[in-house]
Amino acid sequence: MTEPTTTTKTAARASTDACPAESTGAGERMLRILPGLVLCLGVAAMAYGVAAWPALHAVMPLSALTVGILLGVAIRLLVALPERLEPGICWTLHHLLRAGIILLGFRLVLQDMLSVGAGGLALVVVGVASTITAALMLGRALRLPDTLSLLVGCGTGICGASAVVAVNGVIRARQADVSCAIAMVTVFGTIAMFAYPAIAGVLSLSEPVYAAWAGSSIHEVAQAVAAGFAVSDQAGVDASLYKLSRVALLAPVCGVLAVWGRPRSRRGRGDASGKRVPLPLFVLGFAAVVGLNSVIDLPVDVHRVVTGVDAALLSAAMVAMGLTTRLAAVRRMGWRPLALSALVTAWISGLSLAGAALIVG
Repeated sequence: MTEPTTTTKTAARASTDACPAESTGAGERMLRILPGLVLCLGVAAMAYGVAAWPALHAVMPLSALTVGILLGVAIRLLVALPERLEPGICWTLHHLLRAGIILLGFRLVLQDMLSVGAGGLALVVVGVASTITAALMLGRALRLPDTLSLLVGCGTGICGASAVVAVNGVIRARQADVSCAIAMVTVFGTIAMFAYPAIAGVLSLSEPVYAAWAGSSIHEVAQAVAAGFAVSDQAGVDASLYKLSRVALLAPVCGVLAVWGRPRSRRGRGDASGKRVPLPLFVLGFAAVVGLNSVIDLPVDVHRVVTGVDAALLSAAMVAMGLTTRLAAVRRMGWRPLALSALVTAWISGLSLAGAALIVG
């Protein structure tokens, strides 16, 4: 049997950054970017259609982000991509991802965060902060890189795949870490989405307690909303408010990670470098857009167009993420990321249930 340190060292050494350096000439760079960009946008359109497919959505609601990265991984696995596609794929991953995160702010208003009340806000803040901390500590115990642990913690604690890709823009993890984290939060979020309504019946939870529990602990927005509406319309609405209050913490969390240093993986175990990095501009842009969206009312049609563009940009970036992922590096991580995600999910679920019963019940 392979020793844990050997497995992790091998995974840590595996480079999954398939992006070459960009050309310095603007015209030449644009010509090199176009083929890969078109591929990512085309596959993103497919992902958006698959995610919106009623038959699939009724059984297993998946975001276009999750479908996009799955399609990207499948294409990379099954098709030998021409080298001329690589510059555009990498450009999409870098630039469209940041633009999409900025526009994500138009989905949030600060009023949603405050609408859960002081107790609900405390539940959300404690849940997010403790989940990220627990993920980091458990990850170190499991000899996983800090970067992977933080991505799993943020994806579990805040808002699934969106949080993973946003936080990755700050800590700059390996592509294998990002893909693995997205897979973990998708799997356990989906399990929670189906399990919560059944557990609520066994425990005879009231609708307010259940909504607070689901909204403050289930991973993806779509998963939390679906779990809420599975019990009642009111529970669905209330769960959405708790979930959106968690999403609003994305910018502060990214800011904290940027100010206090970027975690790195060294010699098979996580360790903080202590080097401080400037707050990325896309995080400031995201926070500014949230503030703007909180004080002005965009026309409905304009808001629909902006959020649609945002979904397209993030989906294309997730396709690019999948296309640059090497599954071998993910497989070499073994069972540890699965154990980490299971433990972190159990932590936020138990803490949120106890908090919801105390505060709301």
